[in-house]
Amino acid sequence: MSSDRRPFGLSLDPLKGESLTGFVLRLAHRLHISPHELARLTGLTEQDRLGRARASLSTRLTPAEIKNFAATTRLDPREVRAMTLEPLASRYPPAARSVANVRASKVYSMHTDGWLFATTARYCPRCLAGDGSDIQSAHGGPWQILWRLPVVFACPIHEVFLEHLCPHCCKPVNFSSRAQLFPRPAASGVHPAHCRSSTDQDIPTSRPGAPCGAPLAHDPLHYHRPGPALLALQHKILRLLRPGGPKQPAQQYFTELILLAGLVMICWPRLQPVGTTRQLAEAVAQHLAIHEGTDSRPYRSTGAPVDAFACAGLLQVTDRLLAADDLREALSALAPEENRTRSGIPPTRHLIWDKNFKKHRSACSERFQHAADTIVPTFRRTGKGGLRLPSTGAGLRPEHIPAFLPQALAEHHLNFLSAIAPKMRRRSASVFLVRRARGGSLDEAAQFLGINPQGKRNGYTQLLNRHLRASGTARDFEQALDNITAELLAGPVIDYQRRREALTTWTLEPENWQHILAQLPVLTSHRKPISDDRRRLAVSAYIWTRATEGEPDFAPCPPHIAPDPALRAAWTRERHNVFHWLHRADHQPYYGALKPLLEEHAEQLSKATDRKLSGKVAPDLGG
Repeated sequence: MSSDRRPFGLSLDPLKGESLTGFVLRLAHRLHISPHELARLTGLTEQDRLGRARASLSTRLTPAEIKNFAATTRLDPREVRAMTLEPLASRYPPAARSVANVRASKVYSMHTDGWLFATTARYCPRCLAGDGSDIQSAHGGPWQILWRLPVVFACPIHEVFLEHLCPHCCKPVNFSSRAQLFPRPAASGVHPAHCRSSTDQDIPTSRPGAPCGAPLAHDPLHYHRPGPALLALQHKILRLLRPGGPKQPAQQYFTELILLAGLVMICWPRLQPVGTTRQLAEAVAQHLAIHEGTDSRPYRSTGAPVDAFACAGLLQVTDRLLAADDLREALSALAPEENRTRSGIPPTRHLIWDKNFKKHRSACSERFQHAADTIVPTFRRTGKGGLRLPSTGAGLRPEHIPAFLPQALAEHHLNFLSAIAPKMRRRSASVFLVRRARGGSLDEAAQFLGINPQGKRNGYTQLLNRHLRASGTARDFEQALDNITAELLAGPVIDYQRRREALTTWTLEPENWQHILAQLPVLTSHRKPISDDRRRLAVSAYIWTRATEGEPDFAPCPPHIAPDPALRAAWTRERHNVFHWLHRADHQPYYGALKPLLEEHAEQLSKATDRKLSGKVAPDLGG
């Protein structure tokens, strides 16, 4: 791609990692012109009707702008592109969002992300002093493009925290409007490693005063130095930002780091002693105090602290939480029930974070999604006021969940719910598992399982949720559902939903019933032998519950008697009596002999139904 622009007689080679702003400052200093004049000569001001160099140029340059700038400064177009944020977009999500906004011509909303500095906001004094070479001694060292990322808080070369204030005027260095790449006025005599903040910046005016001009290549202002743990964290972050490695892990890590850092800031009073030093914790607390409101609804920003010292403490806590072996357990301290209702932290803070989490949830790893899904009180929904969507990573499909949780699983995992009736525990656990896997409401999950007839509520929603909140066992219940899910996944995959549908009208054939009766001992008590048709239908309900892992109360009534209220009531009584004596089979030889025969028939029926549903021929075990 050619350009008709005339190249400068003198230019510079970009320094490693240098930003576009820093290169323009150094080259303008060498050519003895102002940065704004250099921007005009290189074509950086042509897209602005006021002739300004827009701040968006440091994020992304168009092909034409790259061509003109490269031709004028005698650079390779790849070198020019490398001085913008665009190469970092594939690894650092805030940079990707900024690049997307610039590409869509939203040049004034590109830096609304709290985890991307609008212009160079931090610096290493020793890097700006140069490496001792003639060119850097004359024009200063590089303003790094990475210094625009809040996650870069220390210089790994000089092992010092980055600065953001001028040691002379105590204002942010190179401060300018978000709309401009350079502060005004940008006089030609200001050294690239000197402060360009206006001396009367606090006075609103369209014509700011002279730049401060104080040298920034000074001894570090922070008397603390990053220790080995912080330097290791900084090296880890820089490796993820470096080109060449896999992109998805970097995207997921930074998305999770930023999301979780926001939640840490919201819950800081509970988290401050965890994972960092006392000095760093105090710096974070001081930063958060700045953002406390004075009215009755205090607001706390979840954007990155500009101060690198406070930011380092925040990121250290967050990174250690992310690295926990049990992420859900680690996150439980950030958003437990009491943290939302009784700690004094306004619920709106959590709701704002929940909304942000749902917005960026798909960019997180499944591990983080699953952990955060069960911690936050609101869930991904189909839209405002819509129904809950399924939890990613649940692993268990709704059709593979039994409608009545097996008793062994309930006894193993749900005994801490001793105040809840055993039947309600088993029923509720299945409903909540389906809601996890299927989304929607609890009522819809119950209807999917066939345990909540139309227009009738069974009370599990309010009863269990009230108990979990009052007893503080919501976290224990979620953990129990995790363990139950793991056990169900470890066993054979059974499509209980297809079994329920296939056996909706099933009843035990009279011939099979007579065959079972022939194997039973004589009933010696005064009770009638269970040989009439009503008892056969009641026994059919028991076999149905064993084949489908369903609940006796919701066994389907035989279709030929369901329309008759009297017959239906008689069937319900007989079913109740049969279930009662089968559950007490150890005390009654007759039912003790009947129960294993019914269990065997239920097992044969289950296998036959599964074979039939899979397309194989199955024997007829009842109509």
